[in-house]
Amino acid sequence: MATFPLPGVKHGRRIAVSVIEQRAQEPDSPWASVPIDNNDLSKGFKDLSYYQLNNAANHAARWLSQHLPATSEPFQCFAYAGPKDIRFPILEIAAAKLQKVIVVPSPLTTAEAQLHIFEKKKCTVYLRPACMADAVDAILRTAPHITAIEVPELDAFMQEAEAFPYVYEKSWDDGKDDPWIVFHTSGTTGHPKAITYTHSMLATIDTAASLPDLEYWHIHQYAQRRWYTAFPSLHCLGTIMNLIIPTYLHTIAIIGPPSLPTRETTTQILQSSNATGATLTPSGLNDLVTSPDSLQTLRNLTYIQNAGAPLPKATGDQLSPYTTLASCIGSTESGLYCTALRPDSTDWSYISFQSHAGAHLEPRPDNLHELVFIRDPACALQPIFSVYPNLTRFETNDLWTEHPTRKGLWKIVGRADDYVYLAHADGIHASSIEPDFEAHPAVKAALIGGHGRPAPVLLLELRPNQDESAIRAELAPYIETVNKRVSDCVALSNDRILFTKKDKPFIRTIKGSISRLVTLRSYEEEIDQLF
Repeated sequence: MATFPLPGVKHGRRIAVSVIEQRAQEPDSPWASVPIDNNDLSKGFKDLSYYQLNNAANHAARWLSQHLPATSEPFQCFAYAGPKDIRFPILEIAAAKLQKVIVVPSPLTTAEAQLHIFEKKKCTVYLRPACMADAVDAILRTAPHITAIEVPELDAFMQEAEAFPYVYEKSWDDGKDDPWIVFHTSGTTGHPKAITYTHSMLATIDTAASLPDLEYWHIHQYAQRRWYTAFPSLHCLGTIMNLIIPTYLHTIAIIGPPSLPTRETTTQILQSSNATGATLTPSGLNDLVTSPDSLQTLRNLTYIQNAGAPLPKATGDQLSPYTTLASCIGSTESGLYCTALRPDSTDWSYISFQSHAGAHLEPRPDNLHELVFIRDPACALQPIFSVYPNLTRFETNDLWTEHPTRKGLWKIVGRADDYVYLAHADGIHASSIEPDFEAHPAVKAALIGGHGRPAPVLLLELRPNQDESAIRAELAPYIETVNKRVSDCVALSNDRILFTKKDKPFIRTIKGSISRLVTLRSYEEEIDQLF
């Protein structure tokens, strides 16, 4: 575990692109490790230096300056969509050098939602490589005012020839509040919102490292380690893990091939890259622990971070006795929640908050608490109030339960908008019940629906090759156990179980979490037929 400040580093009041340019002057200072061959991970990984990263960003900055439309408007916005390769961080740095703003839409977001984001951000340019031409053209079919421009292949930016230098020249005070990258919320609970990150918001990690009273947090584990994340850089957490944390904390980012990570490829990445830590989704971890080789690979890591949604207890309990297991909790709006980590193999799913977060757990019905951030000048880590500068409090909609005996420890159980309102005006918190059914070994994921109906409905996504009739019978004791915890008017029934169709699986966000409302809407007809 690292201690701060890191040797020779003065943390705080540093803009990331300036740090990258400085580190590019250090001989062979490593930034990331990438596969030697994306199609054969057994060949191992090779490290890329900050010199290579900065040189590639300079090549990209030259290309952008030649291809973006001329404008007198400050902080011109452009969107980029492409394969999950290192063009994302290269273009993000290039945008900062030119004082442009890059918008990174998720490919899982609908055309309508993307166009809404572009309109909000006054974005009229969409960059994409040749392989994304058809997908982007389909999005822009009803938006002739947005120009699509083809981006070169990665090799054009990663060439060895030294590029013309584009230097970010603003000081911290002059540039900290400038916009840099536009992410958007996942849309788990509705339409995604565009969130503009400034340089200071993306420097929150460095600010944290500068605090003399910072308690043990994730950053103490990240620093000076080789770290893999399954999150691509088009996701806020992916950019933080692959670009921001390495820049400030001297972590080496392990970046896998552009293809969707499978259990096999994730295991190969961890084994071939000499990773010491990893940030993975719950769905990824659930899959990895089903293979003895993958499970042992995870247990060999020093640190595992679960991010995107709560991790099922059955999965976590297979890991926590062998390695440090922790939850990385946050949101696109709020950034990473500043929690205090406790190596704990039993209560690994519980966390506490550090004072610098300004976090308050306010009581809600059913013995739940909602996380609320309250603005406090004494709290140094409150990026949410950079997003919403006019607010003095921000209700996250995150719902938590306190540990039954260890006061001050909290576990996230879902969101306030997981609440299913039934026709009789009573309702049920779906996220407090769904894990009970996900504990069945044949169940991949569960959703409680039935909004506006007389009773709740259980929608299940099963693992491959399951007998639905047999599973329905096996779920009877699970339903009985759940019904002991709820009132009769919201009781579940074996007659109101639906199984997903092969051509209509649960819809997931880029984080791997289930897009609750969209999935339930896709089964409205089947739910109606139950009543």
